[in-house]
Amino acid sequence: MNKLARSAFGVGALTALLTAGLAGAQPAFRAVKLPNENERVTGIYCAAANACVISTDMPGGPGHVYASDGKQITATLITGDSKFAEPLGTLGDLGFLGFTKVGDRLVVHTSSAGGAFISATGDITKPASWSAAKIGVLDGGGTFGLNQQMGIGTRDGRWVLFTLRTLYDSTDAPGPGALWSPLWSPVSPSVPRNFAELQRADKRLCDSDPGTSIQPRLTQPAYVAPDLSLILYPNGARNQRGSGNPGVCISTDGGRRFYRAEFKGVEGDLGPLGVTCAGATRCLAYGGLDYAPASAYIFVSNDPQKGPDSSWTRATLPALRENAQFRHVFFAPGGTNGWAVGKTDSSSPLLLQTSDGGATWRDATASVRALAPSSRLHAGFAFDAEHVWIGGERGLLLTSGN
Repeated sequence: MNKLARSAFGVGALTALLTAGLAGAQPAFRAVKLPNENERVTGIYCAAANACVISTDMPGGPGHVYASDGKQITATLITGDSKFAEPLGTLGDLGFLGFTKVGDRLVVHTSSAGGAFISATGDITKPASWSAAKIGVLDGGGTFGLNQQMGIGTRDGRWVLFTLRTLYDSTDAPGPGALWSPLWSPVSPSVPRNFAELQRADKRLCDSDPGTSIQPRLTQPAYVAPDLSLILYPNGARNQRGSGNPGVCISTDGGRRFYRAEFKGVEGDLGPLGVTCAGATRCLAYGGLDYAPASAYIFVSNDPQKGPDSSWTRATLPALRENAQFRHVFFAPGGTNGWAVGKTDSSSPLLLQTSDGGATWRDATASVRALAPSSRLHAGFAFDAEHVWIGGERGLLLTSGN
């Protein structure tokens, strides 16, 4: 081979290697069998690569919290049947919808018991580490109802609980004796009570309900930073009460005030259905409704802490099949490598991957299609770029890595 040929070969090989590196290696997945194939996996959290917990819900039956080592289910930690639910003041079965790590405590959110506080300290894969109690009482009476819990955080001795349609705060730690007060719910009855006066003075205030109703229940309908530095929820979404163009409602003061940040090029009631953040400087919002192709999008902000002045850019997506919907977005530590899961058509899986923090995405569905030919995807977690978990309907739980 002459010198020119060797040089050309070297450039070509280097280009191929760089391209492969930029594209990122897609993990090879394997299935972990759940005890009940009728459950929907709604959340995953790993304390180590081989020490994870999984939340599920199930129509007409109890949800569960399971432990797994990445090869099998090693323990059933919680069964949300009526026996478990009754001491929490709830009738019937409970479902579970993902986790929040707050300090040294891991909290699992309920789909039908707003007044419950279920959490673990220590080894989260052991049943003895988990406890359940009433979260407290409401100032002035009333109950938290059967609302979905969407997030929880604390800072400087103050706690905020985000449930469907209402945020609450307390200066007491969650527990039977904690006293909670309504904090934010701008649609009638308004909280704070003088909301109309506040909005007249500042038109940027968000007047939409905290939450929207889509079935099956959404796994990322709001984001609460564990330290309350950011709280977000969708704006202008279908089935959401209130007004405002599609975008997000952002609070940077621990939930006391929410302001609008609008998305360019999104109209009608096609606001996002899910929001999440990868640290304090990158947040994402995404949509996806049947028979509404314009609703399948991902928007990214690299300055969410600016609230109503934050900038949101529409991500570049690959060509999507009919009725594409996003249902969960998650990142490995560092916020560069991420995945978006959902569905296309009636029940085909959808998996996208990014290696630039969410600005551009590529289709990685082929890596899971053989294991999930007819399961919609609803949850995910990345302990790192190699140890990735994905969950969905029909008892689907996939993992990668050793």
